[in-house]
Amino acid sequence: MTLTRNIHVLVVDDVILMCDFLYGVVNKVAGCRAIKALDGKAAAEYLGNERIDLLITDIEMKAPSGLELAQRVRSGMFSQTPYDIPIIIFSGNAYREVIEQSIAFDVNDFLVKPITSAGLTAKIQYHLQHKKVLKPMSHYAQLVADVDYAKAIELPTEDRAFSVAIVRELPEPKADDVDQREAASKAKEKKEKKEFLVWPEHATTGYFQLDRRMRNFAFNVSCFHNVFVENCKPVAIESERKRACEAADYLFHISKNIKQKDNRRDFWLLFQQRLDKLQPHVKELNSINIKHHSQVLVLLKRLAYWWMQTCSRPLIQINEVTHETADE
Repeated sequence: MTLTRNIHVLVVDDVILMCDFLYGVVNKVAGCRAIKALDGKAAAEYLGNERIDLLITDIEMKAPSGLELAQRVRSGMFSQTPYDIPIIIFSGNAYREVIEQSIAFDVNDFLVKPITSAGLTAKIQYHLQHKKVLKPMSHYAQLVADVDYAKAIELPTEDRAFSVAIVRELPEPKADDVDQREAASKAKEKKEKKEFLVWPEHATTGYFQLDRRMRNFAFNVSCFHNVFVENCKPVAIESERKRACEAADYLFHISKNIKQKDNRRDFWLLFQQRLDKLQPHVKELNSINIKHHSQVLVLLKRLAYWWMQTCSRPLIQINEVTHETADE
């Protein structure tokens, strides 16, 4: 089969000689035009700004790694690059965990170095001519959501601009002194007051009233999260669940009212898409059985991922000073 159009192939490796090798091999394949990137960040920019038809990447690079690039492609995070393009990953080490993660995101091929020119050429030609059957984009997006949620648990909140803050317990004090134990207990209580969802400091949507409802939603969902993970009494969990659902309903109501009076079409188009994704989560929150612990945790993961996706540009901007005037 002869390729009849220019196939844009992005090759990524942080070792210059290897990147040049990949670039040379691809450009010798009929119909292909190679684009090279020396790190994951540059690769992400190409994927987001140009239509890429095939991704060939080393897996071991500074963030984003080759695997993270594959995850972003499959979950549709790059507007210019289709999520179903062939992806070839290579590595000097065939670790089982890496291979399993590559399989989970339906990477087309996993190659172990050293790679020969003839072998790579054959792989390129094969995958351009044989389309891989993929799962829906939403499937991969959910996998990414689970990965992001796990990272949010591991990283300290102070290091994340737009973050999900997870309550972490302090170690029990070893000293027997009563005063030290009381001080440690107070510090632990203060630590546990951190919110599950965090509204970024000095953040704004451009609408004071909407900002307030977003903060209120985050606060109430955080309260529900905290009483749930702390195994509080069912009556307390039910009470916080009700408040969280009411906060979401009011957010929908306020958004609808402001939208009818405002002409920022681009903003409301994007924000409405985010609200549409939130509605089924709120519906599930309203009806879920709180005794089904694992199901509630999965729902919390989805809410956390929705929040991180929503609290980002262009929907949210960070100002040097906070707004003090309401637009009500």
